Amino acid sequence: MQFPESLTQSIAPIDLDAETRPQALQLEGQAQRAATELRHRIAVLIALVALTPVLLLVVDLPSRVFSRTVLGSALTISLSTDSILLLIMPVLTVAGVDWILRDHPDVRGGEVPFLFPFWVAPGLAAAAIASLLIRVQNWPLWIAILLLGIITLTILVIAEYIALSPHARGYGLARLAVSSISYVIAFALLTLIYSARERTIISSTFCVLVAGALALDLLAPHLIGLRLSGIFALVIGLLVAEANWALNYWNISDWSGGVMLLAVFYVTTGLAQQHFQDKLTREVLIEFAVITTVALVVVWQLADIR
Repeated sequence: MQFPESLTQSIAPIDLDAETRPQALQLEGQAQRAATELRHRIAVLIALVALTPVLLLVVDLPSRVFSRTVLGSALTISLSTDSILLLIMPVLTVAGVDWILRDHPDVRGGEVPFLFPFWVAPGLAAAAIASLLIRVQNWPLWIAILLLGIITLTILVIAEYIALSPHARGYGLARLAVSSISYVIAFALLTLIYSARERTIISSTFCVLVAGALALDLLAPHLIGLRLSGIFALVIGLLVAEANWALNYWNISDWSGGVMLLAVFYVTTGLAQQHFQDKLTREVLIEFAVITTVALVVVWQLADIR
């Protein structure tokens, strides 16, 4: 199944007899309407996500602080405008992506039995954008982060749509876009988690959620099966969480911690992908060993950069 825009280009009006021409024109019209509807839905989602942080800037909400004791230690939760932004942006994005993907021909035809793995990367991208926005006080940088984040989110949503069908034109490029952006999201969120210097039970839990969820999307569960990809994604998330646990005892910079966690995520996810594609050869193992070595060198160089 092809992406609607490319579908409209695949119908050639020439060399058609009088009997087939009306049918071809009808299909072309349907494809154009589908492409228009897709663009409309994406525009609505992006507009809502972009306006949310802008609107919250002019809203002064009262803060609330809740304290609880968890495993003998005090846990404080603060509800403010920032925390609402961190909640609303991912929720809006997930709901919008589901709305967009449900209009895909393969989904309407029952060929894609589940959609939730494809919510993950866009939802976490929105969470990363919101996390960066609440940390930035410089207005030009704030605007730049929002614009860059919205552009990236738009590309990601389109790529997720195309990647629903393995036979779509541009499927390989779409999967490459999803993978590349997912690793950027992983680096941003894992670095933010590590930089918070929270207790291991909190930071590692977030690492499991972020790494496991992104790995689930990267492993293409609609192709290899949800159960198998879910098990591998959980293992990947636990490995990243264990790495975070160990890093909490090191006195290294936030950048070093983020690079190390990304390296663990990248290598474990890459090995799983190569395994499912029957490409796990000695050359591939050497390649990942080199990547790990380079990552360790980068971690060492960034260790003192605070």
